[in-house]
Formats: sequence, structure tokens, C-alpha cells
Amino acid sequence: MVDRKEAAADIVVNVGNEQVAVEQLSFTKEIEIDTIYGAGNIIPSGYAITEISYAGNMSIKGNKKDLEDKFFDENGVPEILSSITVTHLDGGSTSFDSALVTNQGYEVTSGETVETEFEWIAMSKDEDTNPNN
Repeated sequence: MVDRKEAAADIVVNVGNEQVAVEQLSFTKEIEIDTIYGAGNIIPSGYAITEISYAGNMSIKGNKKDLEDKFFDENGVPEILSSITVTHLDGGSTSFDSALVTNQGYEVTSGETVETEFEWIAMSKDEDTNPNN
């Protein structure tokens, strides 16, 4: 018999030795590229990648006050989250490392579970590093 999973992936945020389950996650990878023009050229002769950034949103079911303690220090400054990890159905995983929460909000419906939304940025994906020049 085959085990059946209803979810597309299991998503957790690693906060120190703790894990917080994430209900929904979206992310964007942005690459900033500058074109290089030689003297007198109107067509680029090259390019330079100047920035790669990762950012996204995550939705977590749970009490807003409990989650504030996990993502922010006592002064409201974001804590560095060791990673946001997505475990895919095939067993592989994607990790957004050294993440910081940049924005938060929450939605409450009478009789329903609180959903807390966070926007985040990450310093790297799958522990990628700067390329050697």
C-alpha cells in the first residue's frame, strides 16, 4: 500500500532548536543585472549580476503573541531564523537560510483559528555562496 500525502510539501521555520509549522509559503528570487556598453556602442557588450535576493510571505496558524516571541526579541527587533525549510514529497528539501521577518499582520474570524502572516527575507537559498571572481 502507498502512503498518501494530502499536502504538496511540509514547511517549517527553524528557530534555534524549535520548529514552527508553516501553513502557506510563497517566495521570490530577484536577480539584478546591469548591462555594460563599450565606448560608442548602443548594444550591450556584456552584463554584470549585481544582486540576488530572496523574499516571500508565510502564513502560520496560531496565536499571534506566541509567534512574536519566536520571531522578535523583547524590543521588537527581528531575530535571525536559522532557516525556512520546505520538505518536498520526493524527499528533497529547499532551505532559505538566515531569514529575517520584515513585516507581520494577522487575521481573525469569529470562531476560527488565528492566521498570522509574515513577510521575510533570506540571506541565501540552500546555503549558496558568492561566486569566485
